[in-house]
Amino acid sequence: MWNWLVRQYNDIRGNLKWALLLGLWYVIIHYGRQMLQLIPHISQWMVWTIVIIVSLVVFVWVAKANKQMQQPSMQPTNNLAVAPMPTLSGLLGQAPQITFDAGQFFRVAYFSPVTAEIENNIKIVAETSNPGDHEAFYARFIGVGVVAYTYDTLWLIIYKSQLLWLYELNRKGLLPIAEAKKFYDQAVIDFPKAYANYSFDQWMGYLKDNAQLLIKYPSEMLEITHKGKDFLKYLAHRGCDVNVKAN
Repeated sequence: MWNWLVRQYNDIRGNLKWALLLGLWYVIIHYGRQMLQLIPHISQWMVWTIVIIVSLVVFVWVAKANKQMQQPSMQPTNNLAVAPMPTLSGLLGQAPQITFDAGQFFRVAYFSPVTAEIENNIKIVAETSNPGDHEAFYARFIGVGVVAYTYDTLWLIIYKSQLLWLYELNRKGLLPIAEAKKFYDQAVIDFPKAYANYSFDQWMGYLKDNAQLLIKYPSEMLEITHKGKDFLKYLAHRGCDVNVKAN
């Protein structure tokens, strides 16, 4: 069971197109539990049982949807809804490009009896928190949750050596790729098992292509992106310590 979960996770990690869909999982775990606790006389074990079951359903659904949509070009192959994922437009002052099809999204979504209860609880919280503008509450609720989930996932996946390299880029600006190789080589020495089947190209590719945390120029110089800087700010805000990372 554990190996299956790991394989499913590896299939979907780093695919930012599904960041918002996985953000739904974060909302279920982090906020759904709080919503469920508003139900009178509900026990803690029942709350966690519902949260775990719904979370696993979302996990399997996203993993299957991702496999169906992946092609060598990494573009959707059918008309399945592409949810509005976190982009760099907000960090670059650009207009967002949204292709989200709400009708299609809800058509293929799984609706649990718990869904109606959570919807009602969120409406209650919206009325309590912002009675004059529910829409503003919903937008902020989702926005905060999606960004937090995206960066929490990055924090979970990223290696210590990659984080240390990002901090170095953030401090010094443009640096040659040879400097990045030093961080990778040191990690190979410190954690040989973890890096036995993880090449420098893969290490760099995750930062550059999957996570979009750095840019590689034709001159072989590297620079941290706006998203990379924002990610480091988030880690500082949360008090995340790079030294607790295993590798």
